[in-house]
Amino acid sequence: MRQLLLWQHGKVTCDWSSEILHHVLQDHDAHVWLDVQGEDIEQMSEMLRHDFGLSQLTLDTIAEEKERARLVEQHNYFYLVVHGLIFDRETDTADTPKLDIAFGKNFLVTVHKTPLPWLDMLIQTATKDASTENMMRHGTPRLLHAILDTMVDSYFPVLEDLDDVVDELENETVQVASKEVQGRLFRLKRALAQMRRVISPQIEVMNALINRTGDFIPTDAEPYFADVHDHLIRTFEVLDSYRDLMSGLLDVYLTTVSNRLNEVMKQLAIISTIFLPITFVTGVFGQNFAHSPQVEHDAGYNFWIVMAFMFVITLAQLAYFRYRKWL
Repeated sequence: MRQLLLWQHGKVTCDWSSEILHHVLQDHDAHVWLDVQGEDIEQMSEMLRHDFGLSQLTLDTIAEEKERARLVEQHNYFYLVVHGLIFDRETDTADTPKLDIAFGKNFLVTVHKTPLPWLDMLIQTATKDASTENMMRHGTPRLLHAILDTMVDSYFPVLEDLDDVVDELENETVQVASKEVQGRLFRLKRALAQMRRVISPQIEVMNALINRTGDFIPTDAEPYFADVHDHLIRTFEVLDSYRDLMSGLLDVYLTTVSNRLNEVMKQLAIISTIFLPITFVTGVFGQNFAHSPQVEHDAGYNFWIVMAFMFVITLAQLAYFRYRKWL
């Protein structure tokens, strides 16, 4: 799937051909935004190389699924790698889809293998906006900012979902010490580490985007990118705090499990202690009342006397355990 937006003569058009695209790219007052989704990159590689001037190294890097956030300066364009954030509350897993961006003086190319709803909405907005405030009207820097700003804004609903999950786990960790809670703790901790690992280099990339792009991003556009940089720092700090909180919750979980084990062991120890004197009494009499002392002479009353004595011992033990708050 591919979409091409052309800004020329004060309006956005989507109809294009190779001749029109070549002509527009030669017009410095026109702006081009090409979005490529899925496996179309292999089919589009020739056009990206010929019309947009992307190098083979850039095309090979775009094809890589796992790539760290980076900003690379090439001949007449910059190549940028950033990542989105997706969190599934059902499975407590995270996904960080890669977004490749190549931008020059009057063009911008976005490439992503998986659908990005926030980017599709941005494309629809740029297509339908007929006002003078269309994001493509102000050139590549503002268009690049709109993409990065919308991407970072999509992080905050994810952070809200993470906050809700952390709140749930805080309650479950103390109340329910089960393997399911333990599994959720480890899955969420792994997801937070993955998201934090992706966001961290993007902060450096955003800072480099302001300092290294020169004429590509004019001075009047730098505050917009600085605002995106601040949002990335905020996102990183929130993820970092969640990661520390998950480590604390894991310690609380282990403590809760240990306390519950101690409770079980205490109850078992109490039961053993209750039966200890009873076992001693029956052992003294050899567990055979037919030939115990006085049985032949007291018509069997000795059996009931011994049973009553053991019952009194048990009651005395229970009363003592309750007095010491062991029960």
